[in-house]
Parts: sequence; C-alpha cells; structure tokens
Amino acid sequence: MTFARTPTRRCALMMALAAILLPCGAIAADASTYLLFPSVVQGEREIDLHCGVGSAGAQTANEQDCGIGLGIGISAHWFTELALQVRKVGDQGRGIDALEWENIFTFAEPNEWPVDLGLALEIERPRNPQEGPSLRVGPLLQKEFGRIQANFNVLASRHYQTDRFESVQLRYQGQVKYRYSEPMEFGVQAFGNLGTPAQSWSAYAQQNHRVGPVLLGRFPLPAERAISYNAAFLLGTTARSADRTLRVQIEYEF
Repeated sequence: MTFARTPTRRCALMMALAAILLPCGAIAADASTYLLFPSVVQGEREIDLHCGVGSAGAQTANEQDCGIGLGIGISAHWFTELALQVRKVGDQGRGIDALEWENIFTFAEPNEWPVDLGLALEIERPRNPQEGPSLRVGPLLQKEFGRIQANFNVLASRHYQTDRFESVQLRYQGQVKYRYSEPMEFGVQAFGNLGTPAQSWSAYAQQNHRVGPVLLGRFPLPAERAISYNAAFLLGTTARSADRTLRVQIEYEF
C-alpha cells in the first residue's frame, strides 16, 4: 500500500476523514483480532473472513466473534477495507457488533529500510450507541532475518462519546514465524492490552495477554489469485485473559 506522489497530502486527507467519521466507531472484538502487516499490493482486492472463539477466564466471559471484510490496495502505499463484525459474549445473543474501516499505510518499498514501517488507522462504528465510536492508530514494524520474519505493532485505541470505557488503551500485536514453505509456515503470535496511562498502565495481573502457536501460509491460484490463511491457538496468561482462544483468518486475494 503506497501513497502515489503526494504522501503528505494523502495522509492529511485520511486524518481529516477520520475526524469526520469519528462519531461512528468501536474497538474490534478480541477473540477474532488478527495481526496487521506493513505491506500493500496496489490494485489487489481481497475478501477477508476472520473468526475467533475464546473460553471464559477467571474474570472474563466466553466469547465468539466473526467478521467479513472487502479490501483493496488503492495505491502502492495505501490499503483500505470495510468489515462487518458479529459478536456473542457470555449468554448474550449473537448479533451485529460493529462496522469497521481499516486503513494500512506504508512509507517505503519492502526491505528498503532496515525495518519495514507502516501505519494502521482504524475507525469503528458500534451498533450499540452506548459504546461510542472508537479510533485505533499505531505503527506496524516488520523485520526479516533470512527465513525468519518478526512483526510487532503498538496500537493506541480511544472511545468517544461514552462513559462506559476508560480513556486511551495501549495494545500490542506480535509474531515471529519461520517461512518453511509458502503453503505452510509456522511460528508464535501474541496479543495484549496494557491498560490506560491514567492508571500508569495496569498492573500485570489486570492486563490482557494471550500467546500461542500459529500455522499460516498461502496457496497461489491461476490468474494471479491466491488464498491465504492463518490459524492460532492462544493461551491467556492473566485472570483478565480468556483461558484459551482459537482464531482463524482466511483471505481470498484477486
């Protein structure tokens, strides 16, 4: 995903659009949360299906999430996707949870810099107006070490027009994978929520951390199409985390 010739103007435009749309967003459901990458293919479209199931933890209810999105690489440095999220928590009935607008920006070609750098900007509109709109933004980092690829993202999220949630929440995503072959790669994923700066970041026991193995790969198809997948089994490490989470993502690229 790239900005064509005027990255500064396009970045300013995207931030202006975010400000306009802020009265309509929310934070993605945790069980189906997936790793974001600082990479874009201009003109490539994708249908993205991501689902997750989380068991109850000491201080969390069981959860089932699923989302489907349609995205496109607008330029060599800008990818955008609209997704619809469905969620069920505890004994509540399953229903539409939110509409999400995801954007990924990159600032150089892959491997042009010592570390590939991108920026994620996501806006969500919840079905429940009491949850308030939300904005999530942060850097995406990726580094290659031969057949090993490491990713680490730091995302700050904030709800607006609501008293139900704390102020800024700091979240992270991470992955280390070994590229054994294109159809089958394996590694470790981790997701977490560190809490709010107002609490000087939460004590570890009050944070949400999940880590576990991931299997992923890509199957090329005729006419420059492909199917990508990744599936992870994550274990919670605190009372505020789901004991076990199974998450799966499948993308059809065309």
